[in-house]
Amino acid sequence: MTRCTSSSIAIIGASITGLSLTLSLLHANLVDATGITLYDLRLPSTPDPVNSSGVVLTPNGLHVLNLLNILPRIHDRCWLSEYRTYKDENDATTRKVLIANESLYGFKNHRVWRRVLVEELRGMVRAKGVQIQWESRFEGVLAEHDDGVVFQINGREEVAGMLIGADGIHSSIRRYVTPQDEGPEYTGVLGVLGHIPWESVAWPYEDYERACTIQGKPGALVLMPEDREGSVIMVAMQTKLEDRSREEWEALGRDKAFLRDFFAQNRDQWASQTAKGIIDAVCGHEDTLYMWPYVRMGVLHSWFSEKTGRVIIVGDAAHALPPSSGQGVNQALEDIHALTRLLVLLKSEPHIQLKEALGFWQSLRQKRIDAVFDWATNRTNVQRMPLAEREKLVREGKVLDAHNAENFDDMSWLYRPGTDRLIDEWAETRNK
Repeated sequence: MTRCTSSSIAIIGASITGLSLTLSLLHANLVDATGITLYDLRLPSTPDPVNSSGVVLTPNGLHVLNLLNILPRIHDRCWLSEYRTYKDENDATTRKVLIANESLYGFKNHRVWRRVLVEELRGMVRAKGVQIQWESRFEGVLAEHDDGVVFQINGREEVAGMLIGADGIHSSIRRYVTPQDEGPEYTGVLGVLGHIPWESVAWPYEDYERACTIQGKPGALVLMPEDREGSVIMVAMQTKLEDRSREEWEALGRDKAFLRDFFAQNRDQWASQTAKGIIDAVCGHEDTLYMWPYVRMGVLHSWFSEKTGRVIIVGDAAHALPPSSGQGVNQALEDIHALTRLLVLLKSEPHIQLKEALGFWQSLRQKRIDAVFDWATNRTNVQRMPLAEREKLVREGKVLDAHNAENFDDMSWLYRPGTDRLIDEWAETRNK
């Protein structure tokens, strides 16, 4: 059994969220390296399909990564972008929208291989001397007291002052924190993506944008570079598909022929020779294909345990977002930053109770999650639909016509969340 102090912290999940949370807690001097332990069900060498693609880091998330000195370690391996470009089937640019200007938001958008970010975070955590226990299955909370939590890992009892679930969308911790909630729900939309070398396509002109969305009757092809040079491109499409069990989704995701046919069946519906060339390249690299059912979490009753608040969930465990939002990692980083700030506040303001602070944290974060989901549903997902569906939604007034918008999306609501100011203002009200 691990020795427990009221300040010790156990984190379930050693991927981006859990590792970033560890570095945030250490950076704020809330705990030293010997007082924090990460547990993960897998081995670090276990293949994870999501690590075979990249992750978008937007200014709100980059701000946190920069504070934790993570960004300088990956910056040179990221594709940087300021614009979102849309093209038609004649290869003409229909819109070029400024979305992440460095002078406005402090950073350009960064995209990096997910595995690069994970490996860098692991290296930083190891260098700090933090223990990661691999092949460790969380089996439940046994007891919860005002000064700590007793829980079970691989049949043995462990204790910590606080237990935090950063264990993703199928979180085991969530079932303890909020057993009345059903967990993630499928939105009816599925993304399928693969990777191709840039040179594998005969592009119509030399300066063809490497990060763009090609729109046509069959839907949209979304292109995103995965490295600084743009030598490898992610290609994604989305569609509607009926729900399945988790096991059925996993089996379908391993069916490379099904995923290849998903692209191939629409090939001849494209008028664009460029789109056809991209699809041919994707089908020629079917080993890179995987799928991502878009899910969201219904608003949970709580992100922390009712008894003491010493069991907490963060990131996808608390609020899954569709990958089309590009905000999964970034919102997890916002969770981490806000939670760390509030835990620091509690040390200097002992009259504020833990559960009171966590209630404010959840409310603050849920408002952000709701806004992001609404934006992704009404902007990002719609721009990837088949033409007939997009036009129908515009006619019905259910979404905005993006082509009538100015070539600037004011993203300050997303990229400059003002978290520190909101926490400071809340703390002032608690001191009156």
